[in-house]
Amino acid sequence: MKRMLLAVFSALCFGASAQITITNAVFPTVGDTLRFATDLAPNNTINPATPPGGSQTWDFAALNAAQFSQIIYKAPNTGTFASSFPGAELLVVGETGETYFNTTNAKVEVMGYAGGDPANFGVQVLAKFAPAVIAQRNPVNFFDINQQSSNLNIPFSAEALPDSLLGGINVDSLRVRIKTDRLEVIDGWGNCSIPGGNYPVLRQKRTEYTTTNLDVKLPFLGWVDLGSLLGGGGNSPFSDFLGTDTTVTYRFLSGTEKEEIAVATMSNDLSLVENIRFKDNKVTAVEDASDAPGSAAIQAFPNPAIEWVRFDCKNLPTDWYTLKIFNIVGKVVWVNGYELSGNKSIRLELQNFKKGTYLYSLVDSKGNVVGTKRLVVVKP
Repeated sequence: MKRMLLAVFSALCFGASAQITITNAVFPTVGDTLRFATDLAPNNTINPATPPGGSQTWDFAALNAAQFSQIIYKAPNTGTFASSFPGAELLVVGETGETYFNTTNAKVEVMGYAGGDPANFGVQVLAKFAPAVIAQRNPVNFFDINQQSSNLNIPFSAEALPDSLLGGINVDSLRVRIKTDRLEVIDGWGNCSIPGGNYPVLRQKRTEYTTTNLDVKLPFLGWVDLGSLLGGGGNSPFSDFLGTDTTVTYRFLSGTEKEEIAVATMSNDLSLVENIRFKDNKVTAVEDASDAPGSAAIQAFPNPAIEWVRFDCKNLPTDWYTLKIFNIVGKVVWVNGYELSGNKSIRLELQNFKKGTYLYSLVDSKGNVVGTKRLVVVKP
């Protein structure tokens, strides 16, 4: 009995020592550059959504990079909108604007954003989270559970929008209201392998509900919810922009690396891995040979596209293929499957797509990527 108790105690001690604690040593500082690669069509044998628990192994070493990105942290006083975010300690300049952060010993908070509007209406906005969104915490341990809610109000003048978008409604101003509800659970620990590295990690499951509403300011009535005004807004140009989106991600966090080791974006029922962003260890480049004579290939025409786009597929072996379109942050916005062979064309109407830059990817039944390229959608 004593030997059995000693064995159990030893196992418990070993398990406890194998779990890492994440501290503010991985908080970003001015001058940091975090580099990432994204596999837009992970092999279906990769499973980030294993049952909760410890001493696990997540093998993502076979990931392929179809997209590369980086986050550069700058001094906030170098930003165009620094005066609007007093107390900020970090700045990230993105493709359309600037994001400001506050840091303390215990957390990194997203204060707000200034620049191009998130709905691609072509206007400039200044938006602050209330309260600030906590992006990182210190310390982080197995079994941690955190909930947070935040609101973002983005007002702008109706004069900045085409009259056709408002359907003839006489409005003074508009206001986008975005509410984010986030639940984060540290539900696993173990080791995670990615191309070029193997890391002790904690796994965080993040479920995020983002609800977007649009208010219009009417003469004599003040602010009115546009969805209510249009009876739900189903036929409104804004209908694909409003409502609630659910995003589920598994995030593999290191105690030594400032990058998240891997972030897997899942379908809401956790049955499909939509994409995996991972730390770029500079061994992930995949050469695109799709334009070589005789090789399988996919090409979008026209590009930029306005009302429709045609995907021309060439030299495809007979198989079942999945065509996916991703937005600029790697979230799947459209997906469909086809049985294809040889040369085939797939036409897609774009009335439900907002203007902007997308990526499209064609993948066969074994998870092999035929091609991943950029698609630009413009609107008159």
